[in-house]
Amino acid sequence: MLQVKNVSKYFGAQTLFSDISFAVGPTEKIGLIGRNGTGKTTLFKILLDEEAADEGSIETPPQYHIAALTQHLSFTKQTVLEEVCQIFENSEVENTWKAKSMLMGLGFLESEFQKSPTAFSGGYQIRIRLAQALLSEPDLLLLDEPTNYLDIISLRWLEEFLKTWKKSFLLITHDVHFMERVVESTLALHRGKLKRMKGGPKKLMQQIAQDEEVYEKTRQNQEKKKAAQEEFIRTFRAGARSAGLVQSRIKSLEKQEIAEKLDFLPTIHFQFPGELFRGNIMIEAKNITFGYENNTALFSKFSMSMLPYEKIGIVGKNGKGKTTMLNILAGKMMPQSGHVRILPTLSIGYFGSESFESLSPEKTLLEEVITATKASEQQVRGILGSLLFSGDTVKKKIKALSGGEKNRACMAKLLLAKHHVLILDEPTNHLDLESCLALIEALKKFNGAIIVVSHDEYLLSQVATQLIVFDNQTVQIRSMGYDEFLKTHGWTEDAKPTAISSISDNKQEYLEQKQQQKRKRQAENLAKKTEEMITQRQETIQKISEKLIKASSKKNIDDMKSLGKEIKDIQKEIDDLYAVLEKTFEEIDSIPL
Repeated sequence: MLQVKNVSKYFGAQTLFSDISFAVGPTEKIGLIGRNGTGKTTLFKILLDEEAADEGSIETPPQYHIAALTQHLSFTKQTVLEEVCQIFENSEVENTWKAKSMLMGLGFLESEFQKSPTAFSGGYQIRIRLAQALLSEPDLLLLDEPTNYLDIISLRWLEEFLKTWKKSFLLITHDVHFMERVVESTLALHRGKLKRMKGGPKKLMQQIAQDEEVYEKTRQNQEKKKAAQEEFIRTFRAGARSAGLVQSRIKSLEKQEIAEKLDFLPTIHFQFPGELFRGNIMIEAKNITFGYENNTALFSKFSMSMLPYEKIGIVGKNGKGKTTMLNILAGKMMPQSGHVRILPTLSIGYFGSESFESLSPEKTLLEEVITATKASEQQVRGILGSLLFSGDTVKKKIKALSGGEKNRACMAKLLLAKHHVLILDEPTNHLDLESCLALIEALKKFNGAIIVVSHDEYLLSQVATQLIVFDNQTVQIRSMGYDEFLKTHGWTEDAKPTAISSISDNKQEYLEQKQQQKRKRQAENLAKKTEEMITQRQETIQKISEKLIKASSKKNIDDMKSLGKEIKDIQKEIDDLYAVLEKTFEEIDSIPL
């Protein structure tokens, strides 16, 4: 069990959190929520002993092992499999098998195990680190935003994995749907303190809101009572008859404690202004085909028409062409064949990797948004304020912003113009849970059309009314919401993560390898014992030879005969042992491992 006792952390004059205490049992599955900047990741660093607490202590039993999903993407091995297997102390077949199982569960193909880790995208590099963390089998697993960069298929695999995890874990994620399904209790860092409740994050968030509402009503009643007593004292202070009552009220007022007013916590606010589209078909794709390598098409002869107010979700495995499809429909890429018709009058609001790449590192946030939108400083400050950028934070340089802040900077540009359609690629990445929920609500209310690539199943279930599904080497349009798709179609077996029991081309091959490894280990042990026996007998002959020399000097014939016979018998044993050793070495060499 891990115990956090009265831990506090400060940054200069700022209190990140103070006097927090909690325990994690041997098999507890716990979610950790809180706004960006409340100290969730810092708490993880303290648990990992990467950062020191200013006060308090972390207590664990001896040999207690904590592992974390690291964002460090520097690799030391030549292949993916070698990189993952280096966490093991030895290279037994079983460990290699476990590593392959984990990698395939996270979306790698067996043909990719020998590729360099650097040949993969950042998302797949994160998965390599996730595989290492999971395979280390820690007592406590710390997962900081593990759903970032995972596609829906891998995310669903990770969900099942965590549900059956035999040890404990602490999970930070912006994906409320994912957290709701895997945790048993939730911790919240809120106003520098820690709150805990059984169940998922929604329940705890509702409880916090109710508690603060009750607190504020109680505080207001206290102030009203205080004001009434002060008014009574002012009114009757001069009257002799009321002197006793006034003094009583004064004493009562001195004892009365008024709760401090809670600091205002601004809430993030997204509101995408829509533009009425005067027409029927907004975007039309006809027989579009696109591919990158070896003339293998990501999709072929795909056609679709998008009507006003349609909200389309593009879903499927990473690397299958979802973002490429999105960019072609947005007019940012050209198909290899076929064509996409986008009306010149169509106003498109785009959010994706290109949005991040277009940010100017040396500009301030305020300058960046004003330059991109041509809006007035007052308008920009208003929008940035709704996205929790206040005061001097708007003067921070882009290069100093966190991932979440850069996400909101790009969103600010979309909020300052009216669009017929929003085209969004993973818009929830880097946002905290509350911001994700606010974004989802804004997308639901947007009166234009939407095309969105997302791994967030809650966003898809709430927003999408139609789907473009990359599944089982095909791309299909499903005229239904995501929940209905899961009920009526779901993901095919080919798209689901590979089960551990089917990782090898032939499970019998694995069992045979295991048996061969066992034979080799037994043969090596036999060779070692045989060599030890030969050494022991040679030492015995040496001792007997010394006795034989003494018997010879004394001309003791009987002892000489007896000792000579012992040496001969032992030498015969040594010869036999050498014969056994030779056969054992031949057996070791014959085992193909």
